[in-house]
Amino acid sequence: PVCKFRPITDQQVHRAIAKLSLYKAPGLNGISNIVFMKCTDLLVPYMAPIFRAMFTLETYPDKWKCSSTIVL
Repeated sequence: PVCKFRPITDQQVHRAIAKLSLYKAPGLNGISNIVFMKCTDLLVPYMAPIFRAMFTLETYPDKWKCSSTIVL
């Protein structure tokens, strides 16, 4: 490996959410970025452990592997 993997921290999840654009269309889950931004303190304690487990177990939900691109 090029570098040693370090588990994702709650602070990293906070920073990632803070960088989201308010005006982007919702993803496949239908959740708008504003929900993540306004509910960060409630969501991070649940999201961060999920991300840590996902990388530790090397298991990624199939739905997370999909994306849609819409050309305007």
